[in-house]
Amino acid sequence: MDEQPLEVIYQAQNSAEAEMLCGLLKSNGVKCVLLDRNASGMVAGFGPAIPVRLAVIPEDREKALEILKSFEYDAE
Repeated sequence: MDEQPLEVIYQAQNSAEAEMLCGLLKSNGVKCVLLDRNASGMVAGFGPAIPVRLAVIPEDREKALEILKSFEYDAE
């Protein structure tokens, strides 16, 4: 993504979840960027100290949210 502003659309609990969801978005034509991927260390058994954030360009925000929402419902 070329120097465009990004909008965070989701905070993942871990890198694996973030990678999977970013792959889902990319397979549906939405470019995504993972923020804080390398900063999500564990804090003494409490999970990630810093969640991994998924971000997209503003033009892709609505489409990305629809994709994530449909994935969430498919999982139930």
